[in-house]
Amino acid sequence: MELKDCNPFVRAAQIQHAVLEGEGARMAYDHRLFYILEGEGSLILQDEIHTLSPNVLLYFRPGVGYHFRGKMRVIVLNFDLTRDASHRTQPVCPPPAAAFDPSMCFDTTVLEEPARPLIRPSSEDLREDLLLLVRTFDPTDDLADALVSALLKKLLAELFLSQRHGQDPTEELVERVRRYIRLYAAENPDNQRIGQEFGYHPVYIATLFRERTGMTLHHAILEERIHLACQWLTRTDRSVEEIAYGTGFSSRSHFCTVFRELTGTTPGAYRRKQ
Repeated sequence: MELKDCNPFVRAAQIQHAVLEGEGARMAYDHRLFYILEGEGSLILQDEIHTLSPNVLLYFRPGVGYHFRGKMRVIVLNFDLTRDASHRTQPVCPPPAAAFDPSMCFDTTVLEEPARPLIRPSSEDLREDLLLLVRTFDPTDDLADALVSALLKKLLAELFLSQRHGQDPTEELVERVRRYIRLYAAENPDNQRIGQEFGYHPVYIATLFRERTGMTLHHAILEERIHLACQWLTRTDRSVEEIAYGTGFSSRSHFCTVFRELTGTTPGAYRRKQ
């Protein structure tokens, strides 16, 4: 299954206040997502040992053997990728690997991308969504169920995007800033606001973005605002002045100046040509 087609069913969402040393590998009957809130420890996968610390995110398919060492406070999600087994609302404690029975899996649907467990370090950006998911989880409330499912799909998308970028946290951060600009360019966000949004100093965000893209944040925002203006010029009958204010410019004259600089023509001529 591709991620765009999944409709997750969250069976359990909780904060476990301690994960103590395991007695060997266990295998879950549904998908598991772990987020380390506090403490330190290790994750053991067959012959691999991974160090765990706050803000590490883990994702396992059903039937993957794992166990933890150490003492940590962890967000734990149990879920399926479809709602085929949504009538089975109670999670099942993962048995030891030797006792695992594949026929007991809640749902055998898996995603194409992660054939093995995924480990995403430095996942502070997902912390608030995960905490919101845990706070919202209520299996008796249909609206809460819909929101929790949507939040989980968003989290999985962020996880797989980071894998696509080779787990380079700075490359992923730049891509997330790009997406943010596409969404909020018309609000004319400044470096300070963008830095606050992603939890970094605005100078660091601005410097990193320029190093990776060759342009300043300000120029990227202007480009996106003009791109939006071009869409409105060709798809709506809004006046040039309305479009200027709607895309975040303080005046028609400033809008026209920037538009000409970036497109080589005026808004009116662009509209007539299109």
